[in-house]
Amino acid sequence: SSLSLSFRPWWRAWRMKRQNDDVMASGAAVNTVLCCSCGVPMVPNQTMRCAQCLKAEVSIIDGISRQVALPRCRNCGRYNRPPWTKAEPESRELLGLCLKRVKGIGKDVRLVDASFIWTEEHSMRIRVKLTVQKEVAASSVLQQTMVVEFQVVNQQCEDCQKSFTPHSWNAIVQVRQKVPHRRTLCMLEQLILKNDAHSKVLSLKQTPEGLDFHFHQRSHAQRFADFIDSCAPNQQKNSRHLISHDATSNSFCFKYTILCELCPICSDDIVYIPKGHNASMNGCAPLMLCHKVSNAIRLVDPVSLRAWDMPANEYFKRPFVVVCSRSHLTEYMVLNVELEDEKLTATKARHHVPGKGKLAVGDVEVARLSDLGVNDERHIVRSHLAGVLRPGNHVMGYDLRCVNVSGLDSDAIELQNADILLVRRQYKNKRKRRGWELKRLDKAQVDGEVPVDEEADMEEIMRDLEEDEELRKKVNLYRLGASAAGAKKSTAAATGAEEEDEDVEEDEDAPEVPLAELLEGLVLRDDSAPFATVVAQAASPFAPTPMPEPP
Repeated sequence: SSLSLSFRPWWRAWRMKRQNDDVMASGAAVNTVLCCSCGVPMVPNQTMRCAQCLKAEVSIIDGISRQVALPRCRNCGRYNRPPWTKAEPESRELLGLCLKRVKGIGKDVRLVDASFIWTEEHSMRIRVKLTVQKEVAASSVLQQTMVVEFQVVNQQCEDCQKSFTPHSWNAIVQVRQKVPHRRTLCMLEQLILKNDAHSKVLSLKQTPEGLDFHFHQRSHAQRFADFIDSCAPNQQKNSRHLISHDATSNSFCFKYTILCELCPICSDDIVYIPKGHNASMNGCAPLMLCHKVSNAIRLVDPVSLRAWDMPANEYFKRPFVVVCSRSHLTEYMVLNVELEDEKLTATKARHHVPGKGKLAVGDVEVARLSDLGVNDERHIVRSHLAGVLRPGNHVMGYDLRCVNVSGLDSDAIELQNADILLVRRQYKNKRKRRGWELKRLDKAQVDGEVPVDEEADMEEIMRDLEEDEELRKKVNLYRLGASAAGAKKSTAAATGAEEEDEDVEEDEDAPEVPLAELLEGLVLRDDSAPFATVVAQAASPFAPTPMPEPP
């Protein structure tokens, strides 16, 4: 115990000396000097000034512009980047656009941070707070903050300048069809809306001959013409018109036109095919029924139920002659139906027609609807609709005895031995109350032209959509809203007895569009956009109700 008491003072002295030696060694490792301006101890550098003196005497923001002009279009609100770009207030796009116009920020002066400072909307000024850094000496980096003010200068972009002149577009696609109706154009309009092919359209004008689509670039017009080529058989012709020419730089300015002439054959038309017309059409009857028109023409023999597909390029080499169209249809009543036994036919009724499970060849006994109660004239017709017709149904057909076939090979037509060709079943609910509608494109009328009435054509398109499930897959059907349904009911109430009579005669098996195939339309409007955009939202009873916009 006496040894331990004598050891403790010596241990404490040794420990204190060791700590003092460590402190002196650490102080000797860090060399400090006095600042030449203020005399504060500091780590030596090339300028021999401390950080506070450097900040007071040296400025790294002298070469950075403090006031910058920012061009903006007065009409469309876009900023000149270039090119002219749309940017929302205090957005990332606008901040990047402003920073690109600030001079003095580069390799030496590095940008660290940037943010907006609130300003009055109508002050035509935008203020941005910048934080920059620069290495003023070896191992000496200086950071400073400044405010840059951007003056918004109103200008006019090239697109808005063209809008006030006749040269607002550079390319045009003219869609034409030489037929008395506009069913094909109305159906093409629905295909455009379904595939959003009108996103690049500047304006759309409606003429009695067809539709004119205007585009800003030639490539956009060519892409749209390719879309039409994939939807309907057509023949395209390209042309250009010289607008201006600069002889010094040898530059030209053209306007391009693409003419799309649609095939005049439509569904339910009767066409005449001469003998030896095409090698692929050997064995077909002289009179054929057009069953469907897409990127090819599908022809069906109503007697044998054989089908042929004619590509667009083959058709325009040797066009067909249309003998009858829907305007020549006559309504008949079905009295009796007898399906043809396959054993009695030379070949089986195999075909590639959609709905082949329903279509079948057979003998149908019909009588003209207008002759009921007047005479007892009946006709037995061989038709491909025997599988879908029942006694008491109404059917539309062509009476070939009343058709003028002058100029055609009448002997070949007589050998076909068909006085009546049945085309489609007719349902009694001609104008029933529908719970859906079709969207339309915003079209402008040409000055001086008579407005085009497409109500009857749209009604036939709606009937075709109700009867053909495959056709409904290509278009968007929108459910009627509460306001539109109320307006439609008020219109139906104004008509009165006519609607009631039609409801009484409505067929039980009339086709209807299922609710699952309907969409709920949501219109998003942008005042700066040249063309309206429609967005579809799936209809569901559990879909949330959109919140109203703030006033």
